[in-house]
Amino acid sequence: MLSHQKAADGNTKLVRGLVPHLPLPHEMHDWHWAMQLNQANAVRTGIEWFRSLAPHCTGSIVWQLNDCWPVTSWAAIDGDGRLKPLYAALRAANADRLLTIQPTDPASARSPLEADAVNDTDQAWEGELRIERRTLSGQVLSDVGVGLRVPPRSVVRTPLPEDLSLPEDPASEMLVAVLAGTRALWHFAEYRDQALDAADFLAEAEPCDGGILLRITARTLLRDVTVLADKLDPDATVDQALVTLLPAESAEFRIRTALPLTLSELSDRRVLRSANQLVSHGAKVPVPADELDEG
Repeated sequence: MLSHQKAADGNTKLVRGLVPHLPLPHEMHDWHWAMQLNQANAVRTGIEWFRSLAPHCTGSIVWQLNDCWPVTSWAAIDGDGRLKPLYAALRAANADRLLTIQPTDPASARSPLEADAVNDTDQAWEGELRIERRTLSGQVLSDVGVGLRVPPRSVVRTPLPEDLSLPEDPASEMLVAVLAGTRALWHFAEYRDQALDAADFLAEAEPCDGGILLRITARTLLRDVTVLADKLDPDATVDQALVTLLPAESAEFRIRTALPLTLSELSDRRVLRSANQLVSHGAKVPVPADELDEG
């Protein structure tokens, strides 16, 4: 591993970038997942901030897209052409229509917040902007709804009232904003400080054209659900990653593979990942006992 780390003092830099946000794992699979998750969130956070500043800032340059050989690096695609979680973060952060929650004063820990709707299409973006301050379990504590029209190629900024910007319990609360089907989330605490429960969910799998359809239904808040299917089949691809599910929400992951992967294999905690695993030190996997043990 170290022979493929070409940055000077590279692993130490990775750790320094990780520990303000996530606990430092001491197991290889968790270390690998934590570093990829931290990288993806760092880049997505930066790009969303840059885009929210339009027209002061109207673009960003990604370094780097891919690697030409196996190496520990910041690339979004590895030396064998496999997409890292960062690739999904780049795709989301650069969507034609982006809804993002941003601080009005980034230097202040208790800065008022605003919802920024970034429309890079040629059509107006219209609908009700609905914002809720919720507990992590889903209870709505405060909410507001406003009609919004975002002209083509523009940004509309909506300041949030104080009862939405300032939580009573930062570790146990979050914001959920939705505009015409596009969603933004804001967490008041870092992963390592958040009161995340162990991941509790239902996993189901069925054959689909070209592979397997994996359906995850959350029973707790699940942050950044990602299927690292290439751990089972080096040629496997998954259509999405870094999906956050609120309690009772479901998401489908289409896994393209020629192998008959089982639900037990796909639900292994080294393959089916979430941020909950890194923070709450374990995950419940409630599927039938004859298919998968809890762990």
